[in-house]
Amino acid sequence: MKRIFGIILINLSVLFVLAFIIEGFVWGCENLRMKAHHEKYMGVWPIPFHPGVKSFNIDLDYYPNPKEGWGRATEGLNYKKPPIVVFGCSFVYGYLLDKNQTITYKLAHKAKRPVYSRAFQGWSIQHMLYQVRQDKFYKHVPEPEYAVYIMMFDHFRRIYSINFLSGHLLNEERNLRYKLKDGKLIQITDSNPIFNFIKRSYAVNKLHQAYINNIVLKPANYDNYSKFALEHFIESKQEMQKHWKNTKYVVLYYNSFYNQEKFTKELEKNGFEVIYLPELVQADLDEEQYKIPDGHPNEKAWDIISDALIKKLKL
Repeated sequence: MKRIFGIILINLSVLFVLAFIIEGFVWGCENLRMKAHHEKYMGVWPIPFHPGVKSFNIDLDYYPNPKEGWGRATEGLNYKKPPIVVFGCSFVYGYLLDKNQTITYKLAHKAKRPVYSRAFQGWSIQHMLYQVRQDKFYKHVPEPEYAVYIMMFDHFRRIYSINFLSGHLLNEERNLRYKLKDGKLIQITDSNPIFNFIKRSYAVNKLHQAYINNIVLKPANYDNYSKFALEHFIESKQEMQKHWKNTKYVVLYYNSFYNQEKFTKELEKNGFEVIYLPELVQADLDEEQYKIPDGHPNEKAWDIISDALIKKLKL
């Protein structure tokens, strides 16, 4: 019996040491990848080894907070036309752009109406749902004429991912995620201590990323992942309609993605107007002249887009 117990103990020790080595390897590789791409997450490099889990949480009374780089201020509050609210990710936020170079700034001052930016880096459709489910959101955002979501192809992946980029992974920042339960989206809270411990592993996170990219988002699984994404839009719209009776809902595709025509039909069936940006503007926004070096849209792109959107929506 002692011999069996000793063998088990030795094997467990080997597994523990092996797991620790793998964790250290992933930690080192991800930090080196960030260095190669000149990335500093929250101004820090290298990111310490397992600094502690940070669950997703926003107090909407303190968002946006532009002074701390946490969202963009509302533009055009002195204008009298009905407002617009715009949701999305770093595209809408205006990554590495000054505030007067962003889409929300340009829409506000060209259309002469208030524009509320409810976007941030790494966000996706679930971050719109998170906000509009809270009463605090409606204290800060009055009923708009249009609620616009600017979508790009990576937003499908982000609704599943435990973390977004290397900085999130290494800093143990949990991405906001939902799961479908009894036909309704329920926020994943990481309340199970066993699963929570497993999900801390850098290696597990990398395996999860590979699973999402190669299994969940493969074309053969389109019906499942598109239905999941669609549910985020539907429930977001339902929440907003509880408070706003006259708002119109728009989804703007910044770029193309697999089966977008099919996804468009589903959105339209559920009361969204869908605009495909490459058909709206004459310019090819994939050209380098419309991007900052890392590929995000630059001011020139948003100038063209804002003009076209104002004309399309009669703003």
